[in-house]
Amino acid sequence: MAERKCINCGIPMKKTYVVYRGVKLEARQCPKCKEKIFTEDLTMKAISKLESKRLEEEYIKHPIKIGHSWGMTFPKEVTDVFNLNNTAIKLKIHPNLDKDKIEISLK
Repeated sequence: MAERKCINCGIPMKKTYVVYRGVKLEARQCPKCKEKIFTEDLTMKAISKLESKRLEEEYIKHPIKIGHSWGMTFPKEVTDVFNLNNTAIKLKIHPNLDKDKIEISLK
């Protein structure tokens, strides 16, 4: 990442951390005037970290019988974050029998 300089002082900013809603986020701070900023890259990382924190809750779901198949529902928070309402989004299922796991990825 390119070195960021303070717009007020013109000196290189140092890495620092900001705690927001209980999540530690990386930022840049001027050692002289103490101005803190988020670059676009750091902002995108912060948003991702906050979304992950919001979805940390474990969801216990039971499969539902639909005809001869089985299905499951997703909580609204999950559908919003992963944009599952978009009809162009496809879910790819990866069964892992060794670990008794079914992983779902977006395509």
